[in-house]
Amino acid sequence: MSSRSPAGSGPSRIEHIGYLLAAWKPRIIKWLLASIAVLCITADIVEPLGNWLDGESFLGSSLAAFIALILFDAVSDSEPKEYSGVYVLADLNNLLQPIEEAFEARYIRIDFSGFSMETLLKLLRASLDRLGDEKVNAQELTLCIIVAHLNLPMSLPGGLRSAPESAGLPTGTVYFADSEANRTRMQENYTKPNWNDLNDLLDRVHARNPHITISCEVRESPYIPERKFYILNQEKIFHQPYGIMEARVSWQGNSHRILDTAGFGLRYGKARIIGWDLRSNSRATREVAEHHMEWYRNLWEKLQYIKPERPVIADPRWVPPEERGAR
Repeated sequence: MSSRSPAGSGPSRIEHIGYLLAAWKPRIIKWLLASIAVLCITADIVEPLGNWLDGESFLGSSLAAFIALILFDAVSDSEPKEYSGVYVLADLNNLLQPIEEAFEARYIRIDFSGFSMETLLKLLRASLDRLGDEKVNAQELTLCIIVAHLNLPMSLPGGLRSAPESAGLPTGTVYFADSEANRTRMQENYTKPNWNDLNDLLDRVHARNPHITISCEVRESPYIPERKFYILNQEKIFHQPYGIMEARVSWQGNSHRILDTAGFGLRYGKARIIGWDLRSNSRATREVAEHHMEWYRNLWEKLQYIKPERPVIADPRWVPPEERGAR
């Protein structure tokens, strides 16, 4: 699979100048302070210089200018700063624009980790439709998808049952446990249909633009995800934490009380999705982005040879329709 990145636009020229000025400002202040200090000391030692500067009122005006500069610097530093390459999104739809921009590249790569790829499919649908409807410059499309394995017991998502009164726990306390019925519901209602829908979208792209090399694979993980990860062209990474809530669901005519991994919504705060850009001018931002990307790379590589005994998805790789009949 290709890991080549597109030629990203990066920060604007004005932003870049702003970053340079912000980086050099402390140095300029120090140089000015050191220069005035040296000049004042020299004036005390060298009498002719001191007399001349005193006669010209140089020291007084320089000191006043320096104080004004310090005050201006303090005022400017009091303003809140926005750091390049840090994204704070309040809604899932805010991810649509970064994804659309990623699909403008010649070499497109999307990495994802989550439970069932439901939100990934929603976010990719419009961009994949455009690849199938239009003649584009894209030469390669790579999708690397990690989903939760749902054929082994898990407590989240899981089942809930009321604790007996004899347990001596507070009223309303519930026990959490594995729910095979809920895992089956997630497989049949989400993971498998989402994978089929994604295959259909890729079939359409291939039929309309056969020059685009398409690579798509799903790997099932024993790791229960605490958040969704979206990595766009190995440059931008976004993560969206899962919340937790009680719910009731119907499956095969029965009602089940479950502990669900609800989306981390606005009720938890203004930020729903956090992102970092590997091209940022901020070293800390780049390191945070690389940290999360490396976490994903490690998991993806391990799952190349660590497989479930009973996979949910029988055919985890997309292949062109003309090759499926040859299997």
